[in-house]
Amino acid sequence: MRKGRYEKKELTYEEAKDKALRLLEYRAHSEKELADKLKIAGAQEYDIEEILNFCRNYGFVDDKKYAVAKARDLKNLKKYGIRRIKSELYSKGIDAEHIEEAIAELDDDEEDVLLPLVRKKLGGFDKKNVDKCIRYFLYRGYEFSDIKNCIENIKTEYGE
Repeated sequence: MRKGRYEKKELTYEEAKDKALRLLEYRAHSEKELADKLKIAGAQEYDIEEILNFCRNYGFVDDKKYAVAKARDLKNLKKYGIRRIKSELYSKGIDAEHIEEAIAELDDDEEDVLLPLVRKKLGGFDKKNVDKCIRYFLYRGYEFSDIKNCIENIKTEYGE
């Protein structure tokens, strides 16, 4: 009898370990991400824990370093605010303690980053454009007060 397309086979310890190392070859993963991917691939719970211990011992998986690097990337590349960065890290299974340490290492002044972004996004000063701009940056994790201050600063520049 044939196995169905979605029936997964159970991986041996060595197969699961190879899978983990292949995943880590491409990019860094949090412990939770790696464990979830191994579980989906068909690894056993006790094997997953052994593999995570192996990866921790050799420095292949380190949630603290991962959190710092991911937070820096989200801030610099995706231009996310602190709230969104915290949410993203939490969804990757990072401990609150590591999240706070990663946030502490970021630049504190969000308005310096936000002002040019708002200037570019803001189409005009009518209510529709301002509301759209506020919603956009709230979704990206910025504080309402920072967004409002940036819009007010831009209005002042244009003399409105």
